[in-house]
Amino acid sequence: MTTNLQIFRRQSTVQVLGPGQRAVLWVQGCPFACPGCIVPESWDARGGETLTIQELAHWILAQPDIEGITFSGGEPMMQADPLIQLIDTLRQQRERGVMCYTGYRLETLQQQGTDAQRQLLQRLDLLVDGQYRQEEHDNLLWRGSRNQRLLLLTSRYQATVTQQLAQGDNSAGLSFVSATSGEVYFTGVPAIAAFRQQFETEMQQRGIRIRV
Repeated sequence: MTTNLQIFRRQSTVQVLGPGQRAVLWVQGCPFACPGCIVPESWDARGGETLTIQELAHWILAQPDIEGITFSGGEPMMQADPLIQLIDTLRQQRERGVMCYTGYRLETLQQQGTDAQRQLLQRLDLLVDGQYRQEEHDNLLWRGSRNQRLLLLTSRYQATVTQQLAQGDNSAGLSFVSATSGEVYFTGVPAIAAFRQQFETEMQQRGIRIRV
């Protein structure tokens, strides 16, 4: 049984990738390589950082005032087994809502996915499915392109999602963090296409390096 998770980045607290305040894990490794992806650094499965399930669980449980966790990537379904272990470890100590992004369609995972992928689906409350399509980019809540769906897999976030969509299916925005190294991190789903390229160009002209 896998006891490690390969991740690209982790951040807490985040308010732009799911309901409420969340801890976010970007896993490492993705088979899709979608054109226009804002995190191409997460594609290579050999990259990133290796952490144990216990290390990540300890970090998440130590985060104050978070409602839940969000898995992004990369492609979380490529590491379904360790993510199952992480969710189960967390829920043994504290109930947390779980949101996940995947480039796979829900139906594909249900009908053709591995046992671990189907078991992971059973532990999720909210799923954003479908590959990012640059030509269909739009200003949407927690999604980047019109083909991606916001799917309630349990009733946990039903009221929250219904309320937010009633106010407008619009991007939750971006958050920015300045590091002491002089780098700037941004998190979220940009409302405009090619945001990263434009923002990087502008910041590089000012001598600032961008990370996501």
